[in-house]
Amino acid sequence: MPGKTNPTVVIADADAIISFVNVEDASHRKTKQIMQHLALLQADLLFPTTAICEAVTVLRGKLNKPNDAGKVIAQLLRGDFSVQAVDQDILSVALTLYNPLASKKNTLFDAVVAALTKRHNADAIFSFDEWYGKIGLTLAGDLIAGSKAA
Repeated sequence: MPGKTNPTVVIADADAIISFVNVEDASHRKTKQIMQHLALLQADLLFPTTAICEAVTVLRGKLNKPNDAGKVIAQLLRGDFSVQAVDQDILSVALTLYNPLASKKNTLFDAVVAALTKRHNADAIFSFDEWYGKIGLTLAGDLIAGSKAA
């Protein structure tokens, strides 16, 4: 971002991981564009362990895409992801953000991503989940749209 001295920090959610490797995903094209823009910004893209586990599980189970799940695992083994551990403090913050009586779409996994975003004072979350905006956090797509307008 122009005039910014600190690197741009973005936390990845499972849906971004899934849409990046799954070429049939409706957001695949947009995900690639966001990834390219984040690379131009030289953004630090951080991946919570829970987001990686969720992505692999959804790819293999719900979407029946074992090859795509394998791609994520291979990237992880190569060290392509800057993995962020989820400790007790992050889990405690996530539990305060998570509402089990709210929409089934808003999961504890999402709350963990939000908690890591707060811990790292991250600029955005790489996700297409609108819940993050509802709790005052910025999506990577919105961050990029803002930087293009500037």
